[in-house]
Amino acid sequence: MSSSPMFVIRRSLLALVLLGLLGLGAELIAVGHWYAPGQLIPFIAIGGTVIVSVLYLTFERPWTTIFLRIVAVLLILTGLLGALQHGRAEAALRAAGRANESGAGTVASAKPMFGLAPPVPSLLNGPAPLSAPLAMSGLGLLLLLSLYGREQETRRAER
Repeated sequence: MSSSPMFVIRRSLLALVLLGLLGLGAELIAVGHWYAPGQLIPFIAIGGTVIVSVLYLTFERPWTTIFLRIVAVLLILTGLLGALQHGRAEAALRAAGRANESGAGTVASAKPMFGLAPPVPSLLNGPAPLSAPLAMSGLGLLLLLSLYGREQETRRAER
């Protein structure tokens, strides 16, 4: 273990990813994202990443780095799959006449704040928003970036 600037940056990025994943998990719980077995996939991805991250932070061995890379790729893929599913769900909701719904209710019930008009429901903030699954993919990418060049750094430290 070292306190080099890269070590601190890597740990900070990992902490940021974990905080983001915990926030995503809280959001999924808040909106009741468990109506179908497929909706449990993000919970599994978040739980797996948290477990592997704790292993990495505790042991930081080559095998934990490999596992962390694997869960980072799985986060990216899970987010992309979620975005695809949300896109399909949004289309189905539009066809069912529910296009004007948002997470907080209909636009007609929204009150303007600070003189701004309420948001217009769209693919990003409608009943099946793309923002959460894409955020998961972004956190997976950030996790991969935090591990970039890790082996070279370890070899230099061993010399």
